[in-house]
Amino acid sequence: MLWIRGDADVIVSDASLFDLANLGKLGLVPSWPGEEASPPQPMVGQTRAVLERYAAAGGTFTEVVYEGCGHSPHVERTAEFAEQLRSIVEGA
Repeated sequence: MLWIRGDADVIVSDASLFDLANLGKLGLVPSWPGEEASPPQPMVGQTRAVLERYAAAGGTFTEVVYEGCGHSPHVERTAEFAEQLRSIVEGA
């Protein structure tokens, strides 16, 4: 499993402004019912937790984080992304 992401991704992050519950916690959603009913979702942490459970069950994963890269590493860092993908395909 290969997880490639950018460290400047504002969509998939632990404090995403695309997460309505996070916006509510910031006071930007007046009808937000509170953290107990609608907690923010730490997407990076949750994804990593799933991958770590996968590894604990015998799988393997590699996390590649591009510094200064946003939501689209395949567009923003085309050459590096292609090299990571090539190494996975050739190693299979």
